[in-house]
Amino acid sequence: MKKKEAVSKAEKTKSSLHSERVIDFVAKILCLVVAFFIWFYAMSVNVVTLEKDFTVPVKFENETALYERTGWSVLSGKNSSIVVTLKGKRNILTKITESDIFAFVDVSSVENEGMQTLEIRVSAPTECEIVNTSVSSLSTYIDKRVTKNVPVKVIYSNYYVSADYQLDDPITNIEDVSVTGPESEIKNVAFAQSELVLGNITQTINTTDTLKLVDESGNEINSSYITMSSKTVNVTVKLYTLKEVPLKVDYKYGYFNSKNVKISITPSAVTLRGEPSVLESIDSVNVATLDEKQFLTNGTQSVQIDIPEGVTSMTEENTAIINVEHINTGTKQISVKNITLANSGGLSCEIQGGGLNVTLRGPYNLLSSIKEENISVAADLKNYTSGVGIAVVPVTIRILGEFESEVYELGSYSITVNIK
Repeated sequence: MKKKEAVSKAEKTKSSLHSERVIDFVAKILCLVVAFFIWFYAMSVNVVTLEKDFTVPVKFENETALYERTGWSVLSGKNSSIVVTLKGKRNILTKITESDIFAFVDVSSVENEGMQTLEIRVSAPTECEIVNTSVSSLSTYIDKRVTKNVPVKVIYSNYYVSADYQLDDPITNIEDVSVTGPESEIKNVAFAQSELVLGNITQTINTTDTLKLVDESGNEINSSYITMSSKTVNVTVKLYTLKEVPLKVDYKYGYFNSKNVKISITPSAVTLRGEPSVLESIDSVNVATLDEKQFLTNGTQSVQIDIPEGVTSMTEENTAIINVEHINTGTKQISVKNITLANSGGLSCEIQGGGLNVTLRGPYNLLSSIKEENISVAADLKNYTSGVGIAVVPVTIRILGEFESEVYELGSYSITVNIK
């Protein structure tokens, strides 16, 4: 009996200890839960203070008033921003954005043009405190903004040209550029200059170069406040040389040659200026094609000197005088009665006058032996068959046989035909 009571007492003690442990564990869990809710409450109500950075653009105030008073404008600094650090309760800071904070510079009191250092003022919601700004002032250029056109100037440096060649004046795709910026700086700009380093030049140069602004003395003007309408220029530098070439004439029929005429041209030659590759192919300049049959006697003819494309003439004269002197030839008149009428269309045609007097030129020995049968005269009536009456019809003359290459008719001829 006593043994059973002892066992029962031990079991009760063990059970009690287990209960105490469970209660202790539950208590700890409850403490953690309570602590979490206390922390969560503290973080969500006005009891925690934080700091937060905001990037804010800097704006300019009273620009219109400055312009109306002085004619000046703000020329730089308009894309500036600063970092503003605010301090406040968490629930307040989380609702603030960059648009709620203002950073500005007041230019109404500026009294001088040029670079100015102005105070940056910052405003933020009253629930927060401004504890820091990344910068407290802003440097800005204030002046009258003006625009003017300046000529493009090309200069050469470090180049070599053979004694037979010369450089032409540069050709650019633009003659001037528009520059805009502070009046105090723009007034010093004289040129937009391209400086070409050419080296050993053997041919025409085509290149694109960067323009720089310079003053009258050629000193470069470096300014981040000046803008140009074009920063580059296309430049062509032609290499040229001079070449004297003779003037010459061609002949329509090929009868004239050194044995039967003396041709003199005044001036006898012209000096051409152009690129070497172009001048290389030009050995003479043809000023006229002479019609031998129209030079009844010795004579002169004035003609325009047409210069080949791609070159220019350095000779003052732009006209030439051609003098033609016949030598070793004479003239002879022969009456030709045997005249052929072609394409009469079946009409009855009768030549008026009985024949045609033809004047010939050629070497004396050939003229002495040429006869009527050595001359062919033909008239083509194809354009005269639509009616009847008297028609003046041009004729074609041919010299036949051994006389053909050196004897030719002078002038133009026609016959009168009665078409019935």
